[in-house]
Amino acid sequence: MEVTDEVREPLKDYVLEGTDETLSASLQVAGALSFTGVSLCVTPTEVYSGVLEWVRAYVKQPAPRTHVLFSIHYFNTSTSKVILEILQLLEGVQRKGGEVEVHWRYRALDLDMEDAGAGYAENTVLRFYMEQI
Repeated sequence: MEVTDEVREPLKDYVLEGTDETLSASLQVAGALSFTGVSLCVTPTEVYSGVLEWVRAYVKQPAPRTHVLFSIHYFNTSTSKVILEILQLLEGVQRKGGEVEVHWRYRALDLDMEDAGAGYAENTVLRFYMEQI
């Protein structure tokens, strides 16, 4: 049996343009990841498959410091699972000795978004900063 070395393409920055029903995502190899907007889609795993694939690849070759920004005005229950998966993947960066900071921005008086961020903070080992805007 022949053994070949896997050739990996270098990871490149990734941008997902948002719509009225999907988040915008800007994922930079240098360690800046941001998610903004709303997510009402019924098949978020499909819609955000490129984002998930990118994050999986990033975890294999992360920057020393990763800054993650969530500035989401609304997301549905199915999207919440994708957000949790992204955060759980990023825990792998921290396990490898990298620094990961998550900044969860929410509008003043938006208790749902504040609670959502607090819930993610409790369910991951990542450093969370709750930022009211």
